[in-house]
Amino acid sequence: VQKGIKDIYSFQRPNGGFGLWPESLKDSAFNSCFAAFALIQARQADYIVDRQRLDQVANYLRNLVKERLDRSSYPYSEVSWATIKSFALYCLALLNSPEPALAENLYTEKDKLSLLGKTFLLKALHKGTGSLAAQNSLLQDLLNKIKISPTEAHFEEEKGRVDPWIYSSNLRTTAVILQSMISVGSDNPFVSQIANWLVQRRKAGNWATTQENFYVFYALNEYYKKYEDVHPDFKLDVSLADKELMKVAFKDPIQDIEKAEISLSQFYPGSTIPLGIFLDGQGTLFYETRLTYAPQKQLSARDEGFTIYKEITSMDGRPLSSVPAGSLVVVSLQIIVPREALFIVVNDPLPAGLEAVNPTFLTESEEQQRRLGQMDSERQGPRWWRGFNHIEMHDDRILLFADSLLPGIHTHRYLARALTPGFFQAPGTKIEEMYSPEVFGRSSELTIEVK
Repeated sequence: VQKGIKDIYSFQRPNGGFGLWPESLKDSAFNSCFAAFALIQARQADYIVDRQRLDQVANYLRNLVKERLDRSSYPYSEVSWATIKSFALYCLALLNSPEPALAENLYTEKDKLSLLGKTFLLKALHKGTGSLAAQNSLLQDLLNKIKISPTEAHFEEEKGRVDPWIYSSNLRTTAVILQSMISVGSDNPFVSQIANWLVQRRKAGNWATTQENFYVFYALNEYYKKYEDVHPDFKLDVSLADKELMKVAFKDPIQDIEKAEISLSQFYPGSTIPLGIFLDGQGTLFYETRLTYAPQKQLSARDEGFTIYKEITSMDGRPLSSVPAGSLVVVSLQIIVPREALFIVVNDPLPAGLEAVNPTFLTESEEQQRRLGQMDSERQGPRWWRGFNHIEMHDDRILLFADSLLPGIHTHRYLARALTPGFFQAPGTKIEEMYSPEVFGRSSELTIEVK
């Protein structure tokens, strides 16, 4: 650690700021805040930090927040510069040199701040004993932007308020907000769901940068210290309608998940069934309950977090209700995603008279497949999104998988061949989060005639 601190010194420029590289001629305002934060944390952890170095960067930060730096020599947008000022104010507060008047002044322009900027300003006001009303207002602004599913929650920066010069990412913003909520003493009920989202993103392989790695570990460490610091030592009893479902003891921080299942068919339809969860001892219990069911009638389209439309058309885009046997059709799936979603599966059942054409096979459909790709290119322009990274083709259905889907409208098309004459019905296409199946969408059911 001491060697790392010494290495950081080599990035410091004569004006007290820090460059992107030791040989950089110019300081980077955002990285200067980040380096200052690292040195402050190291000193608080009782490592040796050169006081003169800290004084130099503190003077740099004061010049930054007081607009004494030449803005024209930095590449930041207005929103990013305001975010950097918030970060600098927070670092000054950590150095016991708060600038409450400047922080309050920036608060009056909070609507111009990114979510990350509002979070740093909240931390600056909290550490610098700023206005409690301003702190509560900023915290509420953050919570107003939360994206919630039954098991997870996270935050997303607005378009136009992100900047690669300050390494913007929704993962980092979510982590910083989580850590801030904990540090300011917010006991919001979604804190655990935010932590869960951060962990699930790691499972998706999407901690992409050192910025994300640092802030996620920082947030989860703070979360652990507050919510899981007590060594678990408790007994758990779970019952449904006074019928015992589970009786188990938890004595280790890391322990296998315990599960119990029961059929509801034994209970009277329409009745209220009490679920009892009883804990005896100390520690934190995390649990979830799920209901799995199968419908007994035709289903209409449904939006429970996703919207999906399915259409069967000719190669030139005409909707079809009947198709000659032996001919090719285009199956189009249009998916509307309101928030970033993780581990998505789309289950698209085909009418029994149709069969999907595998594009990897060299068949007489190769030319039509090329035309389909050209049609997609003409309709959508450059393919800016490649979310579905695994596709499975079966006789009766197509399965699409994505580790992550960004907010927006996503379209997937494929070819199918009409084989068997008759009238055929297909269930609605379903999209869901694999690990949160209660977040789903379903299209209308289809009927098609093969002549």
